Amino acid sequence: MGSAFVAAPGKIKVEVLGVPRVAWSGKEVVFGRAEARDLFALLSVSPDGVLADGIVEALRAGDGERGGRRLESAVREVNQAMRHVTGCAAGVRFVVKSGDRRLLPASWFDVDVWRFGDACQRASTTTDDPARAETLQEALALYRGPLLAGRDDLWVLPVRQAAQRQAVNAAVRLAELVRADDPDRAVDVLQLAVERIDPYSEMLWGQLMTIQGELGRHLAVRRSFELLKERLAEIDTAPSAQARQVYERLLG
Repeated sequence: MGSAFVAAPGKIKVEVLGVPRVAWSGKEVVFGRAEARDLFALLSVSPDGVLADGIVEALRAGDGERGGRRLESAVREVNQAMRHVTGCAAGVRFVVKSGDRRLLPASWFDVDVWRFGDACQRASTTTDDPARAETLQEALALYRGPLLAGRDDLWVLPVRQAAQRQAVNAAVRLAELVRADDPDRAVDVLQLAVERIDPYSEMLWGQLMTIQGELGRHLAVRRSFELLKERLAEIDTAPSAQARQVYERLLG
């Protein structure tokens, strides 16, 4: 998981899974004002765009006319910053209108979380197990860390949690697909998942311990349960009765 994300040729590379980065041909894009950074962050996790009122509300830009002016100012700065780094003419727009929505056009931008969501969707619809496993691996490779890591905006938290849930589910599903033929790979997937996706997920830890137990690795089961206890202690909680039952059953 977390392999390098390579943007499609001719597109601006946007990474929001982990620490946000925006680059064009290796040159970092810098926004001068917080309003522009906030707008770009919101649109980068919204492939279908966001209603103007929703943008104003999410960014706390103010009410009525004042909020609209601040939105337009942020749009202008994003456009200017992108024109500067790409060398495009003044008329080129990088934040566009689609009906009542503002969005980043896919013709210009390649965003890791867009690819991640697409991979998760394809994995849920394909009926071919090898293809599903490959697509789940693709999704997990894109997950470098928490969505928009370092940002604490109120609107970010539910979007971040949703991406994390998708990544946890992808890891669980991939481990289930490969465990019969390649249990070691299943163990590797789950170990990386508890390290990089959600160290507090009892579902991940439980599946990891189960496969370790099936392989007869009782010391590994004990170590995993101890790590689970340590992680949950970080958030002032303890393993649930169900997690303890899994552990005791495996060592019973």
